[in-house]
Amino acid sequence: MHDVPSPPPAIVSPAPPAGPWIAVPRPWATPQFLAQHEAFVTRARQGGIDVLFLGDSITENFATRGQAVWDREIAPLGNVVDFGIGGDRTQFVLWRAQHGELAGSGARVVVLMVGTNNLATATPENVARGIAAIVDTVRAALPGTTVVINALLPRGDRDDPLRAKLADVNARLSALADGKRVLWCDAGPGFVDADGELEPALMPDKLHPSAAGYEVWAAALRPVLLGALSK
Repeated sequence: MHDVPSPPPAIVSPAPPAGPWIAVPRPWATPQFLAQHEAFVTRARQGGIDVLFLGDSITENFATRGQAVWDREIAPLGNVVDFGIGGDRTQFVLWRAQHGELAGSGARVVVLMVGTNNLATATPENVARGIAAIVDTVRAALPGTTVVINALLPRGDRDDPLRAKLADVNARLSALADGKRVLWCDAGPGFVDADGELEPALMPDKLHPSAAGYEVWAAALRPVLLGALSK
């Protein structure tokens, strides 16, 4: 009796790298990240949301650092929730969107502000690709919603190489807007002076808006939200 040869091992393709368009949970600070995520999932399931903010620390800080303008200009627009998590990149927000943060929410408008944390390691094409994947996920989960894509805010000094990458990303993102169900909001010009330098009072660390900086974002965003909510 001859031994039956073992079949060759299966060929398994390696997993794709965690690029900015591939949904993955954040690999660091996992317990805190997952706790925030689960809290957002719970809130989404309760439904009745008019405006849902989704993004990174710039989003997260709107309702805290920018609380005065949030309470005056944003919260009165309806049932508004802030699902921002500091440090998130597009791939982490995409994972959150695919894992329950939209389900049951009934959100009429979803506001996206994410991507600046990808700039140091990703190409402009791939940063925009990640944000486009989030838009597609939102549209699939909430077919009747309107998505507001926010331009990445200016950061660093005028000659910082990230400025050029950021401008490239924004050009790609603006092309995603159709003026109907995907809208565009660019608050960036309000943060810089005539020479292109950031106004210190608006962005002291050259990355995160101050309370005054959130006034600038709100001034650009509120009219867009009013238009979206009127549909």
